[in-house]
Amino acid sequence: MKKTFIIAVTVLANALSLTAQVKTTPFEYPVVPDSLQTLQQRTSFLVSRFWDNADMKKVMGDTALFNKAFEDYVSFIPYAHADTVKHAINKLTLRFKEDPKNLLKLAYAAEKEMFGPEAQFWADEQYMLFTRPVFANKKISADDKKHFFDNVKMLNGSQVGSTVSPISYTTQYGAQHSLHDQKAEYYLLYFYGPDCSDCDMTHLRMETDVALENITKSGQLKIIDIYVGEPTEAWKKSIASFPYEWEAGYSTNAGTTIDLRDLPRIYLLDKEYKIVARDININQVLSLASALNRRNDQQQ
Repeated sequence: MKKTFIIAVTVLANALSLTAQVKTTPFEYPVVPDSLQTLQQRTSFLVSRFWDNADMKKVMGDTALFNKAFEDYVSFIPYAHADTVKHAINKLTLRFKEDPKNLLKLAYAAEKEMFGPEAQFWADEQYMLFTRPVFANKKISADDKKHFFDNVKMLNGSQVGSTVSPISYTTQYGAQHSLHDQKAEYYLLYFYGPDCSDCDMTHLRMETDVALENITKSGQLKIIDIYVGEPTEAWKKSIASFPYEWEAGYSTNAGTTIDLRDLPRIYLLDKEYKIVARDININQVLSLASALNRRNDQQQ
């Protein structure tokens, strides 16, 4: 939240002050008319005309110059109108339709700024707009395309309504299990890693909630608790008290099929393994358990 606030303040300051050009910019950025007053209007103007004054041959040929310009360009995207952003990205990539090297350069820059661990923020839809021309270009190798294809496949498979792939995990006893081996009305996938300071409390609240206990014992909900990383003695000790009905295991590659860029992460699936909700928190989980429990009581 703090990072988001700081970014918003910074972008607002930039968008409102670009009527006076800053000499340290890689090239002359567009000047926002004073008639545009709102943050969305000003950032939309900047995004749509950002590269108009750029000598693209010079910019693309100088990696440091390009990286600085692209970082600035991306910083305005979250606050601009979505349609304007889409049009601007398509316009930019179209300039390099016959230039596979620079299409790849744009796509990797978009990955760094909007998708990867060093990203200013995550903007999956906008990131994917940069990958489409890569897939369409016949001069780009299959190996280069695969890198982006894997990312896009993971993102598409993590959206509400998508069917989750049969994620495999290993239990503390070394047995290999798969998500699709489980049968229930709903599945709760709880992914967490070694640096999760709140996970012990989350597990405790789940273990001690009566409503959650009732719907797991009835088989209505299956909790699949997956530690993302190599197993440790501390992890094995932590899961020793888990209820019998839970599935607990570890996986080192689950993040290749479902979005785990930020941990912990919770997904709710239906009986067909389709995502009903994602990025929910423990309070929402317990509220859902309470609602299902009440429904069951009423039907008895």
